[in-house]
Amino acid sequence: MHINISEISKKLNLEENIIKNAFEKRIISLNKYKNKKYIAFKKKLRHIERGTTLFLNDGMDVVMGYPKIRRALLLDPTLKKYFIDKVVVEEKLNGYNIRIVNIDNDILAITRGGRICPFTTKKVLKLLNMDILRDYPDLMLCGEMVGLNNPYVPNYYQEVDNIIYIDKNTTITENLGFYIFDMRNRETNIPLLIEEKNRLLEKYNIPHVKPLGIFKKENIEEIKNIVMKLNNEKREGIVLKDPNMLVDPIKYTTHYTQYNDLSVAFKYLFDLGIDFMFSRLIREGYQSFEFNEGEKELEKRAISIGKAIVYPMVESIKMVSKGELITEDFELYFDSEGDMDEFLRYLKELHISYVVKKREVLNGKYRIKMGRVYPSTNDKIKSHLKGSLW
Repeated sequence: MHINISEISKKLNLEENIIKNAFEKRIISLNKYKNKKYIAFKKKLRHIERGTTLFLNDGMDVVMGYPKIRRALLLDPTLKKYFIDKVVVEEKLNGYNIRIVNIDNDILAITRGGRICPFTTKKVLKLLNMDILRDYPDLMLCGEMVGLNNPYVPNYYQEVDNIIYIDKNTTITENLGFYIFDMRNRETNIPLLIEEKNRLLEKYNIPHVKPLGIFKKENIEEIKNIVMKLNNEKREGIVLKDPNMLVDPIKYTTHYTQYNDLSVAFKYLFDLGIDFMFSRLIREGYQSFEFNEGEKELEKRAISIGKAIVYPMVESIKMVSKGELITEDFELYFDSEGDMDEFLRYLKELHISYVVKKREVLNGKYRIKMGRVYPSTNDKIKSHLKGSLW
């Protein structure tokens, strides 16, 4: 596949030698989706965000990566120091980040890593009114795909239950939905103001993350109350934004999220455990301090986090000792066998290991049950059970 380094250099304002070196180090990957050839940035490179996609078409269309959202460990000093005056509080959803764009009159869903996901692209076309991108082709919709029936972060949200087939004997419900949380110029990454974004999304009747409140930056207690409410409802957390997007958004997560992340990570302990552990334990310490927990509350938090780490880890060791394969399981729905096979090929291109546990056709809907395999966890536990040293 021919790549014009010189043209890419001019388009992205990057020196040619920097681009060549990035290809050699595989920081930039060359990809194809149907008839569309594109490059994706796996890491941030100079001023180019991680996940940036450049299409090798006549216009050399660029879709900038979504900027990294930094995290507040303490709400009180951070909000007062960071924000100008008012703070918009939105719910942070537990799913996977997607940018939706219109390239040459084709609607595409691009992952955080800069790849076009065939599963998400097809679902977006069914779930959202894409007239907005036909009317505003220079914009990108930034949102979160949530639900139990998604292939990356399965998490149940009652509000996205959709009956996709029903007759006298059979009802098929897919738990999947998409919520927009941001709109930006896809090439400059300049965001729309909160009010402008919400007005446009409401005009086109597109599901979006609505503000939970707008507060003066000194109103910390009201924001903390929102965090506590979300925690009790087992939700992920909040994103804090300036109404005019004059400063970058920041995020803050609930205790439930830290607990849940750790419980998932330590099921696949040698693949995810180390990366997940330290940052989440740090969040727990600062959160306990900020919420002024007494001895009983602190003990309850400590027991909860300990269980999140130890219980799934021991369960994984037990499973491997019985000869079972540890997998993260997904159940997905497709409109055709071709769509299903296309997605499985996509996972192979990403070098994601998986096993197909069940395929079936239910009244014209194709359902697949599959398990993502975490090789290090399975292999290392097997090795230790045979007496290998640490």
